[in-house]
Amino acid sequence: LPIAVASMVLAVPGAILTEASLSFLGFGDPFAPTWGKMLHEAQERGAYKALAMWYILPPGFAITFLCVAFVFVGHALDEIVNPRLRRRR
Repeated sequence: LPIAVASMVLAVPGAILTEASLSFLGFGDPFAPTWGKMLHEAQERGAYKALAMWYILPPGFAITFLCVAFVFVGHALDEIVNPRLRRRR
């Protein structure tokens, strides 16, 4: 069971990136406020051409930091529950 929890935590970044990618491409729920939808709206309204980074950077950083946080937590849990990964001191 603990290995399943660590594996599930490591699978969360893939789900986050999949949802953000689908929303960015326009396949997500049009009424749900997601980071992918925010990036899609910024791209549709020309934020990239106008160099309006305040529309692009916050959702991009949020996606990146959340995925990295889940990866760190997953690796920490994996190291705790898997005795072969523990370091000897």
